[in-house]
Amino acid sequence: MHNPQFSYNKPNAKCIFCSRIQNPHPDFNEPIVTTLLAYNNKEIEVCINCYSELEELSSDQNKSMNSMLQDKLNVSRIFAKAYRYI
Repeated sequence: MHNPQFSYNKPNAKCIFCSRIQNPHPDFNEPIVTTLLAYNNKEIEVCINCYSELEELSSDQNKSMNSMLQDKLNVSRIFAKAYRYI
């Protein structure tokens, strides 16, 4: 995967995985830092924390970033469907 270009102070930034919109650090009252990842002809917005997690898992499990992204998206969809029935 390419070196991501992270966007700072993007007003409508939102991570697809953790749903954060604000920087969790108490000293910073600003939107989260995000990057856009290409996946299945779409762009997926991911925060810097979730990106780092994907990168680390990819390295630890010796899988491609794209494969890790697909796995995480699939799990997210399963939880979203299950959450609707609670």
